[in-house]
Amino acid sequence: MRELLQMFDYIKRYHSDIFESLALALQFFIFKLEQKEALLEFVSLHHRRKEFRPLYEYDLKELMGEELYTRADPNLNVGKILKTIAETPLTPEIIEQFIHTITIKRTLNKLYVYSTPQEVNELIISLLDIAPKDEVYNPCYGMGTLFLSLSKRSKTIRLFGEELDGRLAKIAKLMARVGGIQEMHLFVNDILKKPVFKNEKGFRQFDKIVCNPPFSAHLGIEYLKNDERFSRYGILAKSSPELVFLTHALMHLKQRGVFIVRNQTLQKSFLEEKLRERMVEDRVIEAIIELPKNIFPHQSHDFSILVLAAHSDSILHIDATSERFWQKDGKYNRLIGIEEILALYRQKRESEYSKLTPIEEIDIHDLRAQNYLRFCALKPQKTLSLASLKPLIFRGQRVYGGSKDVPLEYLDIGIQDFAPYCFTDHRGTLRSSGDREKILRYALKPYDILLPLRGSSPKVTLLGESYRDKLAIANAGIIVIRLPQKEKAIALYLYLFSKEGQKLVSGLYESSAASIITPENLLELALPASFEHDSSKRFATLERLAKEIASLEEEIDRIR
Repeated sequence: MRELLQMFDYIKRYHSDIFESLALALQFFIFKLEQKEALLEFVSLHHRRKEFRPLYEYDLKELMGEELYTRADPNLNVGKILKTIAETPLTPEIIEQFIHTITIKRTLNKLYVYSTPQEVNELIISLLDIAPKDEVYNPCYGMGTLFLSLSKRSKTIRLFGEELDGRLAKIAKLMARVGGIQEMHLFVNDILKKPVFKNEKGFRQFDKIVCNPPFSAHLGIEYLKNDERFSRYGILAKSSPELVFLTHALMHLKQRGVFIVRNQTLQKSFLEEKLRERMVEDRVIEAIIELPKNIFPHQSHDFSILVLAAHSDSILHIDATSERFWQKDGKYNRLIGIEEILALYRQKRESEYSKLTPIEEIDIHDLRAQNYLRFCALKPQKTLSLASLKPLIFRGQRVYGGSKDVPLEYLDIGIQDFAPYCFTDHRGTLRSSGDREKILRYALKPYDILLPLRGSSPKVTLLGESYRDKLAIANAGIIVIRLPQKEKAIALYLYLFSKEGQKLVSGLYESSAASIITPENLLELALPASFEHDSSKRFATLERLAKEIASLEEEIDRIR
């Protein structure tokens, strides 16, 4: 990556136009991806500069075609660049990271205005649910950074689009070609004056539509007054370009559309409200995902993603504004937790961050996700007490050091023996004598849950199958919870392990004068009614990650 970034900086020294520099870089990528053997031949000849340069320029022009070819400055050492390109892996991931770095992270290039962050592209494409040979349409494709993410899903899609700026259109076509998309129909056109994909039969329908509109665009609304696309929604303001592109795209929508809009268009009244009302009435809004603040560099607005699909009887709102879903990265907040957002979307699952609302209950005055999650938070949540699970709860015991000690091997488990994640197995201090009656009475079993008797930041562990065939007891500083079914024990462990559960148990410690928890306190513990939801799958994921962490720790120990 460092070599590619240095190469781009070198190109910029000879080409002051940033679009020209980017076009040249993409041109070099295409030459390697499509003519690798020729590239290696030119690398071997580059020291014979007078012979090499004309031959290379001729081959490149033939490869790129008149429309996409960009001539390099005569003083640019093309041989040096080709050598760098030849020695650098050009995987889709590396190319996408390179584009993300020069457009989003290096804001001095001023390309962030025309680009979408890589992680947002990943979310958008995942929401689109691309299938091979889908027809994908973008009414304002800009630089086409999205095409790199699209191509990773399928290179057999048929790509369609319109863009007003010819400079951006050239870059976008190069992006699509770098991604290996074979069929593209990308036009330079003003959609307001005369849309390309319309004939006497009407607007062409596309399987998937995606759009991140230019929010700084100034649109001539005089074209909209008598246009069939916009008349049904009323006249749209030129200050809301995303709604113009959205309304246009609705005429082309066949299966699914994903759009980025500013939050102000989801809550302002007047002109925007007419469109919101019509879209809700037409049942085309499937989901609204509110994104973190500062998700795009140097943008003062807050944004959401609209997912459109036909016949949506409810709207799923996902609030991704919490710190769980973003991480500071230079001058912007990088979106994280994409898989969690996608899981909530695909399962249409309600959670702390999501709410499914029937169309009849939708408030068209404010479609933002936070609005619906806020109301949801105010409603009393269904809960059940731990006592309703019929647990056996007891305190660990000191079982050795008295007059009743007899020879007997067993494990004495303390807080220091708790595994950090999932099952605790094969742990404990081996003792050789103790009170046999007490040891048998308080013997631990697989799937017992252990908590410290006192503390403020509670640890929790779950005993594994290794304790089925050996005697083990918990020492006096531990509380044991035993449930009749192992599935419920796993679900309860996951809840007590969660941030919400940890906070709840911490409250029990803090409310006690001695900072301890008792069986009586725990029996009254209020659990969410849904605490068992998806527990087996979540526990399997946690187990897998725990094993990976243990393996990494072993490697680190070996290095030490």
